[in-house]
Amino acid sequence: MWIVGRDDKNPNLPLAERRVEYISPNSIQVSMATIYPYYRAGRGFAYPEYISRFTPSNDFRIKHLRLELWIDFDGESLRGLEEVEVEHFRGGGWVVFDACEMWIEDVKVDGRGVSWRYDGERLSVKLDAGNGRIQIAYRAKPRKGFHFVKPDKANPGRAPQAWSQGETEYNRFWLPLTDHPSQKHTSETIIYVPPGYAAVSNGELVARGSRDGWDYWHWRMDKPHSPYLISVVAGIFEEYAEEYNGVRLSYYVPPGYGGVYRLSFEKTPKILEFFSKYLDYPYPYKKYAQTAVYEFIFGGMENTTATTLTELTLHDEKAHIDFSSDPLVAHEAAHQWFGDLVTCKDWPHIWLNESLATFLENLFVRHDKGEEEFVYELIRDTDAYLREYRDNYARPIVTRVYKYSPELFDTHSYQKGGLVLNMLRAQLGEDAFRKGLNLYLRRFAYSVADTEDFRKVMEEVSGKNLELFFEQFFYNAGHPSLRVEEEWRDSSRQLLLRFKQTQGEDSLPVYILDIPVRVKTKSTEKVFMVELREREMTHVLSLDEQPELVCIDPNFDIFKTLEYARGVERHIEVLEKDEHVYCRVLAARALGRIGGAKAVEALRRSLVGDSFWGVSAEAARALGELRTEEARKALLEALEKVKNAKVRRVICEALGNFRGRETVEALSRVLSSDEESYYVRQSAAISLGRTKEAEVYETLLRHIDTPSHASAITAGVLRGLAELGGEDSLKVLLRYAESDKKTPARAAAVASLGKFPGRREVMESLRHYARDPNYRVRQAVIAACRELLSPDVIGILEDLAQNDAYEMNRRAARDAAERVRRSLERGVEYKELREELERIKEENRRLVERVSILAGAIESKA
Repeated sequence: MWIVGRDDKNPNLPLAERRVEYISPNSIQVSMATIYPYYRAGRGFAYPEYISRFTPSNDFRIKHLRLELWIDFDGESLRGLEEVEVEHFRGGGWVVFDACEMWIEDVKVDGRGVSWRYDGERLSVKLDAGNGRIQIAYRAKPRKGFHFVKPDKANPGRAPQAWSQGETEYNRFWLPLTDHPSQKHTSETIIYVPPGYAAVSNGELVARGSRDGWDYWHWRMDKPHSPYLISVVAGIFEEYAEEYNGVRLSYYVPPGYGGVYRLSFEKTPKILEFFSKYLDYPYPYKKYAQTAVYEFIFGGMENTTATTLTELTLHDEKAHIDFSSDPLVAHEAAHQWFGDLVTCKDWPHIWLNESLATFLENLFVRHDKGEEEFVYELIRDTDAYLREYRDNYARPIVTRVYKYSPELFDTHSYQKGGLVLNMLRAQLGEDAFRKGLNLYLRRFAYSVADTEDFRKVMEEVSGKNLELFFEQFFYNAGHPSLRVEEEWRDSSRQLLLRFKQTQGEDSLPVYILDIPVRVKTKSTEKVFMVELREREMTHVLSLDEQPELVCIDPNFDIFKTLEYARGVERHIEVLEKDEHVYCRVLAARALGRIGGAKAVEALRRSLVGDSFWGVSAEAARALGELRTEEARKALLEALEKVKNAKVRRVICEALGNFRGRETVEALSRVLSSDEESYYVRQSAAISLGRTKEAEVYETLLRHIDTPSHASAITAGVLRGLAELGGEDSLKVLLRYAESDKKTPARAAAVASLGKFPGRREVMESLRHYARDPNYRVRQAVIAACRELLSPDVIGILEDLAQNDAYEMNRRAARDAAERVRRSLERGVEYKELREELERIKEENRRLVERVSILAGAIESKA
């Protein structure tokens, strides 16, 4: 056992760098059979027909790709003339390009006719020599990978745009290429657009002019990058620019956003500077553009030197109260190092792109806002991963078994991987970890890498064997789940900590962990390192006096779930006295599960008085879960006192668990107030519907068209109407699902149809919108079907699972169909059991409340 004293000269050093004192443990025996009884592939991710996939081999490599592209906005089509410089390793042979659903008009090699064949998916060209330049003339009308956005009924004043989205393998739908991340080459694009339009692509702008009635923009990328990162964005934009350390920073936004664009992008120089210093590797390119486009199907895409972002990230001062673009901007900027400069060799290793970008995004939060905000980001990342883990599946971060590469872009590759990297940072120490990141970037710059490359680099800089770490957290599914009991023995001055690993069968039965334990007494404070080597272990800590506070892993360095077997009083002490956000959050959540008058009072104090907004928000959520009258009063009181908009959002959310006139009036005031942020009002609207009070219908309807960022208030009203239910509410939802409404409102309306089972008009609407051209609307159809759990939706979901243009929707639809089938198999018995459990839970809540009130009365009389 290792003990770390608080008398270190620098108590903020990572555990790996502190001066430590060694104390022999009572008895630690590790059986390798206990560590690795068998491999854990997880559950629910791979369907029966899934197979292992490996990086393809090629007899050739692309050295340079030059594309001339004419964009026909009226016809929503493309004409391309591509020249590809190729080296064939066998001195000649077939060169195969991915090229889906195109019209190939002509193919030449070095200007001469050549043998070629095309099957609608791949173009094969015969190269007679070892090197050559292949010229391809083609046309395309892409159904994915390249999108046209024009004015419509919902947005009549919208400026025309066209944009590509290549990741994972969609660029093949608009230009012939070897569409795999393992291929890296330089590129240039000459983009022809109508006069007055702008065009943005990778690299530097080397020429711009007019020719034959077209404007052209010539961009050249002189560093190798993967094909999926080739990008084209065209349309009518306003450009704003500045410079950072010799790098041109450009911000392209739709007309009308000039007054607010800085709220989204103003921290870009600071972000690039922080990453450059933290990684000890300057931004690797000469330009960085960020372009906001309409109807983007993701939040952002890190195309090399030319990130594309959703227009919904642009926002005004009112939204800026509790909405920020900084995480998105930081995430995509981090990809310029991890993803673009060094790219994962194949999709099973996508965590090398996404986990590292998520981790660096969180590090920027720490740099910009402090340690508490950083730890709370880690907590919320854990929550996001656990939702996917509990509701959908568990898989190893690195897995070759999948059908569609986009399936791997989930919380396992983003949040879980980022949390594991944070744990690795803590284990190696910050200095060694940073050196490892730097060496990784230098060694694989402008190339590709896999998980073993990353592991070996980290071993090289740290001198540690990391095979066990990577086996536990990257190559196996699941995560550690710990339950801890405390016992103080006053006679021997010893604190007993009983650890039990409670993870299920989709995780390793035993994780080998070293966990810091902070113990605070009246006179001292120490951090012990306890070693977990068995499923159940007891550690004995010798102290001079009884501890006041015990906090396991106070800085949340270890990726895990943690449950304390404590009484209410101990949780209250931690909530009110512990200096660490992680410990206070766990205490607030525990009190929300335990309940009782003391818990409510402690949560009330935390809600209005904690120094960090995240803990206050957790206290509000816990009070909502208790659903007692005293909890309701505490929330209403806090709504009058608390000013922080992020906390107010959660207070309004929690009030949705209650009914009664006072609750309705409070939420109605919030919804009607122009002083509140858009997202506080959205939360109030949803909760008003959850009160089930008929009078709120008119209140909600009055605010349905209130202008707000990303239609936040409209979407909140629609969700509130769905919660309220009734014929009138359904009519409104069906109206707002129509195509003359903005996408966020349509998506909210369609998803909310899941609250209306057994309705013919609902099923007809879902069938109709399952073929809607809008990606997010089809996503909403899947969400509604998932909630309905009706046999009628299976056909809709199966159609989407087979025919949707995007594989993410196919996967989501198939998962939803399986969920519906499982629910139907459980049948009526399950429904009755669930209702009985809810009845028992409600009776238990009332009993706890009555006992607590009685105890309080007795105490006051005494």
